[in-house]
Amino acid sequence: MVLWKMEKGCCLANRAKILLVSGTMFLSGCILSHPQQNDALVARNNSRFVHAYNDARADLARNEFSKAEAIALAWRKYPSLNTKNQRLLSGLEHQINREMAIYRMGEARQLERVGHLNEALSKVSQASRLDPGWNIPQRARRHLLILIEVQNQMGRQWEALSNRLLLLRKEGPANPELDRTLAWSYRHLAQSRFSSNHPAGAYRSVKKALLLDPSDTDSLELKKRILEEVALHTRNGESYFRKNRIGKAIESFRRALQIRPSDPKARRDLEMALEAQALGRGPREHSDVSPTAAPGI
Repeated sequence: MVLWKMEKGCCLANRAKILLVSGTMFLSGCILSHPQQNDALVARNNSRFVHAYNDARADLARNEFSKAEAIALAWRKYPSLNTKNQRLLSGLEHQINREMAIYRMGEARQLERVGHLNEALSKVSQASRLDPGWNIPQRARRHLLILIEVQNQMGRQWEALSNRLLLLRKEGPANPELDRTLAWSYRHLAQSRFSSNHPAGAYRSVKKALLLDPSDTDSLELKKRILEEVALHTRNGESYFRKNRIGKAIESFRRALQIRPSDPKARRDLEMALEAQALGRGPREHSDVSPTAAPGI
């Protein structure tokens, strides 16, 4: 009986050893499986990056810079790109900045053509910040600064001439030729102010020009361009309002009214936006992306 119990105890001990050894092997297998799983995940994510990289290149071809930039920013937060993909990402970021800089320079040229010199200078400065190694924005900036200084000097001269002509008109008898000359001076003053990004002063001056000479085609064209700027600010405000960005909407409507205080549409829209602000409508919330997660996972 005792012998049987001893044999049974040895058998149980041997089974316990087998279970312990097999359990250790199982745990070791689990531990060893994690690096393999992580390697597979990293490999999948690097493959996903190649697809995202191609999407970003396609976005750039369509001038959809914000989409391409969002892809680059998201993958820059992912720490496990291989060396090849890191080089691709760096090249993509440089290409995005260069393409955006080229686009801003195109906008600057268009603004310069219509006389918006300060706005053109702002676009050139943006291009220079996007691609500091590109020397074309730097040369364009020096060129625009010279033009702005010339415009400012000319504006002061036209203002002084308009004031002198106005005094002559008040002191002397009615003179149609003097009225046309004063209208001509006001129109040039308006053009100078508009070129120097002072649309409110330009609007006041062109109104005076048209009161004196309602048929002047250059003044009528300038007034049309100024009112287009008013309409643009109003449309921007309406877009912000639809996106529930009430503060930006109010700012846009006020810019429109700074140029043309009597504009009925901008005034109505501003009143509506202020009412919405008073009721407590605010901007929408935006979720943050985890800085360590791979994009798309």
